[in-house]
Amino acid sequence: MNWKHLFNTHILERGYDYYCENAVENLNISADIVSADVIGTEDYEVEISLEDGEITELYCSCPYADSGRNCKHMAAVLYEWTKGQSGDEEIEDKDNPDDDLFIKAHTVNAYRKKTEAIQRLVENADMSVVRSYLTSILAENEKLLLRFHSIVKEQLTEEDVERYIAQVDDVAENYLGSSHYISYYDAGAFVSELQDVLVGGACCMIAHGQYMGAFKLINYIFLLIGDVGMDDSDGGLAILADRTYELWLELLENGTSDEKQEMFCWFKTHLNGSMNSCLREYIEQIIMEEFQEEEYVQRKMTLVEEMIEKSEKMDSDWSRRYNTGKWAIRYLSLLELQECSQKEIEDFCKKHWENSDVRNYYIDLCIQAKEYESALKTLDESMAFDKDHKGLVSDYSKKKKEIYLLQGDKEAYIGQLWELVLNHEAGNLEFYSELKKQYGAEEWVKKREEIFEKLPKYAHVERLYKEEKLYDRLLDFVLKSPGVYELQEYAEILKKDYPEQILQKYRDEVTQMASHTGDRNKYQQLIALLRNMKKIEGGTKIVEAVAAEWKVRYRNRPAMMDELRKL
Repeated sequence: MNWKHLFNTHILERGYDYYCENAVENLNISADIVSADVIGTEDYEVEISLEDGEITELYCSCPYADSGRNCKHMAAVLYEWTKGQSGDEEIEDKDNPDDDLFIKAHTVNAYRKKTEAIQRLVENADMSVVRSYLTSILAENEKLLLRFHSIVKEQLTEEDVERYIAQVDDVAENYLGSSHYISYYDAGAFVSELQDVLVGGACCMIAHGQYMGAFKLINYIFLLIGDVGMDDSDGGLAILADRTYELWLELLENGTSDEKQEMFCWFKTHLNGSMNSCLREYIEQIIMEEFQEEEYVQRKMTLVEEMIEKSEKMDSDWSRRYNTGKWAIRYLSLLELQECSQKEIEDFCKKHWENSDVRNYYIDLCIQAKEYESALKTLDESMAFDKDHKGLVSDYSKKKKEIYLLQGDKEAYIGQLWELVLNHEAGNLEFYSELKKQYGAEEWVKKREEIFEKLPKYAHVERLYKEEKLYDRLLDFVLKSPGVYELQEYAEILKKDYPEQILQKYRDEVTQMASHTGDRNKYQQLIALLRNMKKIEGGTKIVEAVAAEWKVRYRNRPAMMDELRKL
């Protein structure tokens, strides 16, 4: 089946990447529908309608497809669906091998054939023609000219580095425009162009041994992406940041001692509050994990002390606790690296005892040393200290449970499990199952009823009903729950035994939802719910009745009518 013409080249390539990464899940194929989920930064539903084996409609729940465009998620599903079918790979035409010049290089095999065909074309051409053509192309394209110049020139000058930086500015200006913001639809191309500069510029400089020139260009791009306004739903900035980190490591490995000193100074200087916090983590990581030479250890300790002092002065309580704890733990790691005495480590912990991360560090030290009573004492103290922070109290309770298990104190261990199941991790399936193993089958029936009775209202008791296969109670919970969230979560389990009740719940909810006007997104959601109903025994007839009713009642809603036609 020929479907690749339905997509722009860059969309097709990104779809193929998703396919290669096994991002397509839950593939369902019938005579007239192909559906699947594509897993990425967000999970999206894709549905492809067929008629006589040909594609008639393409649907995806992603924002890009909202305006009617064919997206990378659709392409990924089509690659998954057609893999191994005759015609999926490009067919080589033995009578006209030059056709390989113009094939779409979406696979490794296709790319190889294309490059081989180009190589033959160049080798067979008159060199004066090649030079003349290359000259005209480079004169027209500043980006290609700069890359070619970098490849053939043995040493790049400071002016060459500035030309690359100017190219970065041009890319940013082109995509930011008057709004000073890069939309979701342009983000991928923006990231791709900056990657080209990294490959064509920084990598070329590294190959020529011009490490500080490469460092300057890499840093310029890194600071730019930390400052640019952009919809980064696809995680393109993280990809760029990861690439810059890899190049930093390469520079640190190959640079001279003086160059490494200069790099350390740059990283230290840029540990400030003005940078995007996610990107600042890259700089923190490279300072702490690299620069392991003895000459840097004391400098890092001084830096970390400064960061602790700065963190303790932050206005926000959360920021103060988080940053102080983060830097304190890093300081303790440096003390361990220097093989400092246990007393020095304990003294530092006591100095910052109010910080939960430091106390947790101390508790772990006690556990490692099998000083369980000291660990339990500190845990009790911490539970009182952090009583207003439920997440921390829960973590302390988990550690107490594990210590009791290590001590062989079964009574205290079971008691702590009850605390977790009813209070600190109310309704948590993991601890519920762990507690269940402590009782026989007959005794457990009584114990679980005690749990159901004592669980707080916010606990997810429905998960426990599912675990225990108490489907009558689960059904009652779903029917009483407003909206469709719980319905969609458990319909697959319940529809076999309770198809009529589940269908009636679906019908009540979609009827209520449809009574209010909305945009196309809302109508697409309604159609998705109707499709779910059709998968339940007796659902097709009800869906047909609902659709017929809506076509009369809501005939003046064109977007809704359009989506109903897709049903």
